[in-house]
Amino acid sequence: MRIEFDKNKLVFLKIIEEQPNGLLVLNDNLDIIFFNKEILEITGLSKNEITDKNINSFDLIPQDPLRNKKNFIDCLKKKKELKANFYFRNNNKTIQIFVKTRFIKTDDQYLTLISLNDLNSIMSCDINKSDENSKIKILQDRIIGKNKKIISLYKMIILASESMSNVYITGESGTGKELIARAIHDLSDRKNMPFITVNCSALSESLLESELFGHVKGSFTGAFNDKIGKFESAQKGTVFLDEIGDVSPLIQLKLLRVIQEKVITRVGDNKEIKVDMRIITATNKNLRELVSKNEFREDLFYRLNVFSIYTVPLRDRSNDIPLLVEYFIKKYNRETGKNIKGFTENGLRLLMDYCWPGNIRELENSIEHAFVVCNNNQIDIFDLPQELRQVGFREGICKEMDSNNVGNNIRSEVPNKNIANNKNFTPRNIITREQLIKVLKKNNWNKAETSRQLGISRTALWKKMKKFEINQ
Repeated sequence: MRIEFDKNKLVFLKIIEEQPNGLLVLNDNLDIIFFNKEILEITGLSKNEITDKNINSFDLIPQDPLRNKKNFIDCLKKKKELKANFYFRNNNKTIQIFVKTRFIKTDDQYLTLISLNDLNSIMSCDINKSDENSKIKILQDRIIGKNKKIISLYKMIILASESMSNVYITGESGTGKELIARAIHDLSDRKNMPFITVNCSALSESLLESELFGHVKGSFTGAFNDKIGKFESAQKGTVFLDEIGDVSPLIQLKLLRVIQEKVITRVGDNKEIKVDMRIITATNKNLRELVSKNEFREDLFYRLNVFSIYTVPLRDRSNDIPLLVEYFIKKYNRETGKNIKGFTENGLRLLMDYCWPGNIRELENSIEHAFVVCNNNQIDIFDLPQELRQVGFREGICKEMDSNNVGNNIRSEVPNKNIANNKNFTPRNIITREQLIKVLKKNNWNKAETSRQLGISRTALWKKMKKFEINQ
């Protein structure tokens, strides 16, 4: 049905307001005189942050190194149409957007129309649902978990695998960043090509340069033969650069050239070699903070951070601990020839009630330790590392993490349903007044034994009794 806009201007304005791409309208001075609802969705800005503002106030970073923001503004002033990818930055949020411009001449001025599309949102619409489900099943065998945050992580991995963009993985130590990088590679079109890992913090600048770019014979003392670097070795595949925040300014500069021009030069040579590989980087450092301190190149950061993935700390998905425990028990049963069935209630309670600063790596190491000392078919508290058994140590670590604001959800997850239904399972974060009284009565009101069974200190037990007004 054709709409007569002259007779129904409100309908026309409603269509403009609700269209699925972001729209800005600028006057001759490049002041924003109109924006639609989608602009707020894409940028995360409020109406007050856009109304009557100039386009110069938008924090746009060109993706193409040959362009810059000044050229973008010049194009607008000279009424030159533009199609380009940009990064839009708002506080800690950075998104990749596609910008397209048009110009309309009215009776007394030019109006500039700017269309913005969120490229990450567009990519997410391209995933076939059945294909996504099959890939999630593959990921579930590699990255153990059923927590909703892990399901979201699966989807991010799938999105990354279907794109050729550089991926930046950040998160705490021990959360499985290399596992995620390998999963992205194995689900991508490059899965049959090499996947090469380089730990950037383990090598000096000169050794890392040689490791990545290779060298020619005689280029330095000890270079007795030509050597192919990791970038050449990974042709058509993926290079995973772990601890990218530790690389020197020289290596940062050379990495920027590799990403922009897809060529490398071996140490001691001047011959350019074309390379075709995907780069995935990871760090547990805050690269934005390093950029602000001029310790990491801003242009390299935005080149690496095209598609970012944040790993989930174990304390933020503690209901996955039973699944991880089961997985590691099966693994070490195979490796040691033992036949351990699982954990005792007290042993599992301790695992569930700890904040795990070392994340999954620390959990696995604790279970491996238990396999060494356990002589029964179940692992108990006393089979775990000594520091985990010390209430003061555990609470001191978790209190320190709380005070440092390392996550706001420490020990906040609801445990696995089968464990939560166990009437004897009472970790301190979900214990009720009735449960506490039941345990106290069972132990004849012996507070020392009760605190031991609950895996908490006597001070914590006293505080809980006071909170629940239990006076005996």
